[in-house]
Amino acid sequence: MVGADVTVLSPPATLPRRLGAIAATGTLVGIMVGSGIFRIPSTVAAAVPSPAGFMAVWLVGGLLALSGALLFGELAAMFPDTGGRYVYLREGVHPVAAFAYAVGSILMLRPVSLSARSLLIAAYVGTLVPALAGREVVTAAGIIVLLSAMNYRSVLLGAGVATFTSAAKVLALLLLAGLVLSSAPAVPDVAVAQGAVTLKGFGLALVTVMWTYSGWGSTTYISGEVRNAERTMPRVLMLGVGFVVLLFLLINWTYLHVLPLSTIAASDTVATDAATAAMGPTAGRVVALLVVISVLGSLSGTMLASPRLPFAVGSDAPRLGMLAKVHQAYGTPHASVVLTASLALLFLFTLRNFEQLVEGYILGSWPFYVLVAMGYFRLRRRRPEAARPFRTPGHPVVPGFFLLASAAMVLNAVVADPIGAITGSWPMLVGIPVYYLVRVRAPGAIR
Repeated sequence: MVGADVTVLSPPATLPRRLGAIAATGTLVGIMVGSGIFRIPSTVAAAVPSPAGFMAVWLVGGLLALSGALLFGELAAMFPDTGGRYVYLREGVHPVAAFAYAVGSILMLRPVSLSARSLLIAAYVGTLVPALAGREVVTAAGIIVLLSAMNYRSVLLGAGVATFTSAAKVLALLLLAGLVLSSAPAVPDVAVAQGAVTLKGFGLALVTVMWTYSGWGSTTYISGEVRNAERTMPRVLMLGVGFVVLLFLLINWTYLHVLPLSTIAASDTVATDAATAAMGPTAGRVVALLVVISVLGSLSGTMLASPRLPFAVGSDAPRLGMLAKVHQAYGTPHASVVLTASLALLFLFTLRNFEQLVEGYILGSWPFYVLVAMGYFRLRRRRPEAARPFRTPGHPVVPGFFLLASAAMVLNAVVADPIGAITGSWPMLVGIPVYYLVRVRAPGAIR
């Protein structure tokens, strides 16, 4: 990837602001409209055996994501720096909390997310190319290596792929919804409840849905490379997340329109099954190609954003300064790109199971959304005079809803699956003693 005539030096740990609003929005949509909308509906249908309850989970999840995006918009305007949640935790809670989050994300959450998305792409590629069927892990590894090389070489190349695939898949999803809703009669049980919806089942389904919606949080990692980020990022978060919520509600209604809820619950390829039921097997193969493009865009956006977290940590911790090195020729955080890709490959060859990967990601990441929301309120109280180019609409109701709903969702998940919660949290606990070992400096953080 690096030519013989190119020298890698260590200039100051800053990344050039090369990305505009379109690239940032394309990255956000690219991450959010990825694997979840093609896989998670089956898990939700199994946990919530009612069409109305099924749609309610997606609606509540969308409102939760939008309220969180508005909250993050204010923080992104205050701290338009590389690192996203890491910076918000450092400034609003404590550097220890930020570093615990960063270590857990770098060692597990980010590579797990990449591994899960690459496995889903590989599964659909196998349906299109029979020679690759049964070789999902190897295919997924090749995809990770290819996208990592692109992001090592150029931030504009990585963002370009995410933006192009975002536009293509959104147009294709809207076309799919229009064709299915106009050409296929509704299944008889679309409005009839299939079973009782329990609070526990609804809560667990909501946790899973947030895997689909959670990409907006990762988009803030690239704030330090966005032009006029203090004004651009709030608009990107608010408009991008709002659009994706409406899109997801439309697509899930499309699934319900043409497939019984029991069929959705039993399907691992619900989008393909819906297209096949409405328009025949040829349409199913076309949708399989759409899924590959969609998840490839999501994976590209995630690969673009993820290395920015170790870069931010390396900027704060002198002993981890290697992670903050910027490639002189390419202007990319090259060491962090290599680290992220290597860990993604490690998880890919050890876990290999999509459900295991998703569960570990959700239980490990969402408690830090709760902490970010707490830090938001703390910053409002401790730094009332700080410049806020964007203020969260509906304060304190909107951020309060995000805080309380997120905390309730995490508590429900811990009660329902304590072993999974412990498994998902161990890397964060490791981060606490490591913080003191590497002597992180964060002079701007409040106490």
